[in-house]
Amino acid sequence: MKSSPPSPETGNVTERVETLMAEVMRETGASAGLLYLLPPGDRLVWLTLLSGVSRQIAAPWYRASLNTSTPVTDAIRQGRTVWLGSQEEVARHYPQLGLVLPYDFTLAAGPFISGTAVWGGLALLWPVGHSPHPTSYQRETVTAYCRRTALVLEQAAAQGNPLLPSGEPRYLPASFKDADPAQAMAALGFAERLPTGCCALDLEGRLTFINSAGADLLGSDAGFLVGRLLWEALPWLHTTISEEGYRAAAVTHRPASFTATRPPDRPLLFRLYPDGSGVSVRITPASRQTVTTQTPSSEESVGAMGLYHLTHLAAALAEAPTVHDVADVAADQIVPAFGPQGLVLTIAEEGRLHIISHRGHTAELIGHFDGTPMASQTPTTHARDIGDPVFFTSFADFQRAYPGAPPYDARSSWAFLPLTASGRRIGSLALSYDQPHSFRPAERALLASLAGLIAQALDRARLYDAQHTVARTLQISLLPPALPHVPGLDVAARYQSAGHGMDIGGDFYDLIHTATATTAAIGDVQGHNTAAAALMGQVRTTVHAHATDGISPETSSSARIASSPTSAPGCSPAV
Repeated sequence: MKSSPPSPETGNVTERVETLMAEVMRETGASAGLLYLLPPGDRLVWLTLLSGVSRQIAAPWYRASLNTSTPVTDAIRQGRTVWLGSQEEVARHYPQLGLVLPYDFTLAAGPFISGTAVWGGLALLWPVGHSPHPTSYQRETVTAYCRRTALVLEQAAAQGNPLLPSGEPRYLPASFKDADPAQAMAALGFAERLPTGCCALDLEGRLTFINSAGADLLGSDAGFLVGRLLWEALPWLHTTISEEGYRAAAVTHRPASFTATRPPDRPLLFRLYPDGSGVSVRITPASRQTVTTQTPSSEESVGAMGLYHLTHLAAALAEAPTVHDVADVAADQIVPAFGPQGLVLTIAEEGRLHIISHRGHTAELIGHFDGTPMASQTPTTHARDIGDPVFFTSFADFQRAYPGAPPYDARSSWAFLPLTASGRRIGSLALSYDQPHSFRPAERALLASLAGLIAQALDRARLYDAQHTVARTLQISLLPPALPHVPGLDVAARYQSAGHGMDIGGDFYDLIHTATATTAAIGDVQGHNTAAAALMGQVRTTVHAHATDGISPETSSSARIASSPTSAPGCSPAV
């Protein structure tokens, strides 16, 4: 969702919301905060403001449907604060969250509600060592904060300047005490004089400072390293161990450490010290006895973040029952978590590829390619036809394969992945990137796994949709399209299945009006499936025929049951 540039009034609202969030984190001692907005009329909450945690770690929860179960959505639906006191409690109540963040922390989530209006919610995290049971002061502080934030959002909407989410969540500005320039230079000189290496990482894991000793130990130039992810700038550091160490420190705000071997054989010890603004790292030589794992090269590892995101996507797809749900989950998860700026998900039907979900592309582009014949020569149809992924690392590569192709939404790299389930190619997934992208072998394997998960989920969802359509059609056929007009009598009916899954009950009701009598019939069947519904269809037809023929209800019911040896227990219409 994109919003227009904020007006001055909206800017003031943004500042007030940021100030309130900073206050509640300071007052409660929270180490991280995630603020969500619920736009009017929307059923999705959008992550809008972050503090103390990186966008990459929060990516699986950029958006969440109110129908799903997360701490924030549950708090909104229940209208109360949700408290989780430990890693075990998080895993028990929210297994997807526990899979992606398998660390010990305390969490609270509260809703922004004013009257009957809901404006969003907040999640707060506390590091290891925080009491699992909130104090009365913390409860009161979080409740008061949610109430004040809801009031600010309500007033802004009433004034015609609602605070709406933008495409990317933004960071809550960190507050630092003003540093004297002389003190800053003294600190820099102190770091330079240290015989051991030290560097600083921001919340995303990018290096913001490194002293000369640290650059020497890493065997690289400080100018090259600054602004890069440390484990991507140095191939020998691209290992699950190093990235996992950063994740654990960033989430729990607890010191962590790991060892890695700089080629050819120089072991180094990395100690991480986190806080709400980033991670400080101390680098020292390590004895060979401390090195327990030989770090693989960048070509052999996808990193901890990618594996966690893949696990979360698998769990989310398992809970998506319909094709629409699967498409939304895939699009919502892939763009923020796996790095592309654009996504197009298609499914093959009646000789064409139909777009069922997309992110990051213009409506004109989507409209142009929706319904592409599978016989056409496009990278999407080609990937589906050959059953293998197709990667273009630059626009020049793309043009060589498809001369004259326009620069689709100014993208530079593409990955076209076939969706194959049980040997059948059911569609394709296209990912696009703003900058040239190398697609390392490990990343290609990760994207192939991702496409396989989506394909299996879509195949299952298509079967569910087909069964659901049959069940609904059968259920609707049991019910009268409209109730007859009966002089002197007001009639109304409402049907709600008690079953779960295909939403079919098999029961029926009918109101039969003839010149001599008006008969109400209610059929209650044991079982909630298509067989029970089919049986009750026979009963309904018999009852209706007997009633219109003038036969009494007692005779009609007895005759039907006596003549139906296949009647299921409990299949006795009450007339």
